[in-house]
Amino acid sequence: MLLTKGLLLSEENITNLEYIQRKIAMIFALLAFALLLVLVISDVILGMSPVIIWVKIGLALPFLAAYFLVSKYGKAQITLNVLLLLTHVVICFNFLYNDGSDGPTIYVFFLMLVLYSLMIQGWLKVLWFVCSLSMFFVLFYAEAYGYIEVENFYEGIQNQFLDHTFAILWISVFVFTVLHFFTKSYQNLNHLLYTIKQRQDQTLEEVKMLNDQKNKLIAILSHDLKNPIGMLHTTLGLVEKDAFEPGEMELILSNLKGQTYHLNKVLNNTLTWVMTELEDTPIKLYQISLTELTEEMKDMMLVQAIEKNQTIEVSIEGEDLDISLEINEIRIILKNLLDNAIKFSPLNSIINLDLKIFKDKLSWSVCNKGATISPADQKVLFSFRARTSYGTKKEKGTGVGLPLCKRIADKIKYDLVYSTSEDQRNCFTLTKKLS
Repeated sequence: MLLTKGLLLSEENITNLEYIQRKIAMIFALLAFALLLVLVISDVILGMSPVIIWVKIGLALPFLAAYFLVSKYGKAQITLNVLLLLTHVVICFNFLYNDGSDGPTIYVFFLMLVLYSLMIQGWLKVLWFVCSLSMFFVLFYAEAYGYIEVENFYEGIQNQFLDHTFAILWISVFVFTVLHFFTKSYQNLNHLLYTIKQRQDQTLEEVKMLNDQKNKLIAILSHDLKNPIGMLHTTLGLVEKDAFEPGEMELILSNLKGQTYHLNKVLNNTLTWVMTELEDTPIKLYQISLTELTEEMKDMMLVQAIEKNQTIEVSIEGEDLDISLEINEIRIILKNLLDNAIKFSPLNSIINLDLKIFKDKLSWSVCNKGATISPADQKVLFSFRARTSYGTKKEKGTGVGLPLCKRIADKIKYDLVYSTSEDQRNCFTLTKKLS
């Protein structure tokens, strides 16, 4: 904490009044200790009374001790009040042994006014103002009417000028430093509050956006679930009544198969998204061969690819490993990537599933032909945006798959990125660093 920078606040201590009061009390104690030492030096140079010099030296030590005590034990307001009391003791001695009303004691009154206005809280602030003003009035009145005698050490007007000059100089430096410290602290506080407000506004905007996306997702899910379920209900009713002509049943079942596949995918993605949002969901590791896992993903998606007369080609680079992996999460990601590749690839096309194994990392890449993603869409590619999309055979999507994959990849500390290959193919790459 530097005097020139003010009180350095953070979000952890901005509401901690005890911390702020402690720092202020420490600053006051340290500055008062320094001021007393400087005044002692000035008094020695000017040949002031040894009594006032030793009083200032003796009372400077409690201020230094207060700095360390407040730093360790707190009790800022009590300490400030005790230090102000000691300061008034110094003022009384300075008045009696430093030429009374002719000396520089009058300047200290204004110094006290600044200090207890800034540092004392509640009714004690008013009490200090009344007591301090009364003390000065009593001292000046008692001197003027001869009730007390003050010692005069000024040898002439030049000596008085120097004493007043030193007093004004050091007190001005003290007041300037204190006010600068409080001003900078206030600026730091305002800056921190502004930063917090900006972040809260941003968070509120994100929550609002997510709420809108949630409502849109619910609307899409309601529509997507309603059609296949309604069709299944109607079909079963017609089957029960034996209302189909020969040959119609195969066509209806084929249509139902596509509808139920889409329904199953929507439900799985939605459920997985909800589970991913639960931060305390444990991640389980299983031992598996990388080649075996990759071939398994190909076999899992082969039926959908065959329906569009597509081929899934697997390429493996590097030596196979048996390692512990987050198999469930990897399956969800690769299944979604392959499903998207099948959905948006032309009929009779080839989809590549590449596994690369290195000493320090491994990666899966899913590449397919089709319309490449524009730079503008790439910026929000993994953002949660519920929207309906259609594949090359009018397969419907909800826009949840890629954000889900990215969310899961981040959770298990994998990298998921999009790129365009040299032959203008869409590629999604999932990478894991090996320790």
